[in-house]
Amino acid sequence: MARLVIVSNRVPIPKARGASAGGLAVALRDLLTPGSMWFGWSGRLAAEPPAQPAQVEARGVTYATIDLQADAYRGFYVGFSNGALWPLLHFRLGLMRFRREDYDNYLAVNRTFADSLGQVLQPDDTVWAHDYHLIPFARMLRAQGFAGPIGFFLHVPFVPPSMLEAMPVGRELVADLCAYDLIGFQTEEHARDFRDCAQRMLGATVQGEWVRLNGRSIRAFTDPIGIDAEVFAQACPELLIVV
Repeated sequence: MARLVIVSNRVPIPKARGASAGGLAVALRDLLTPGSMWFGWSGRLAAEPPAQPAQVEARGVTYATIDLQADAYRGFYVGFSNGALWPLLHFRLGLMRFRREDYDNYLAVNRTFADSLGQVLQPDDTVWAHDYHLIPFARMLRAQGFAGPIGFFLHVPFVPPSMLEAMPVGRELVADLCAYDLIGFQTEEHARDFRDCAQRMLGATVQGEWVRLNGRSIRAFTDPIGIDAEVFAQACPELLIVV
């Protein structure tokens, strides 16, 4: 049976009482139907990550998690994701700190994710990865032999070619995004900036929302993600602030 498999840096495993109120968990709540899976980091560090993810089922949804090595996670998350990518994608080049070893750990953790998820994927699954932590993930999952559809959603802005070229591995990042079949952005400006980067930095052909490169077609489009504010307010009235 075909499943939706969501992949993110962290997985909010539901507690025994009450549901997680994390932003991504709330935004994706309607998609977490029985039979779906959410895969990502457990929040724990270990000497060696296990080959098989641990799995917990709650309300028909499977939450699959892996542990990560401390040094790799530090380089992946603190070093490259938040020290280089986050400032770049928020137009803060003065805060960007690129270190080659951090980028190597970024690739290593994405490879660990792909290797581990590949152990439990089914051929007819649809995979949906989230945010800038997982840009190389599709390419690495393809290397595991997965041929099904893989989508990506970027929860932060994207930058035009003139800014992305300040990143020493900018071209590699654009090429990795092009390993996805579908890429969602919050605004049309950000989707257009990505398409411009693919055209200028990789020589891709752009036709409307479509990027055509090396015989593949990638749709880069706008579909803002959010939450039902009224339902969220009813569920968590203590979070409301009256001005």
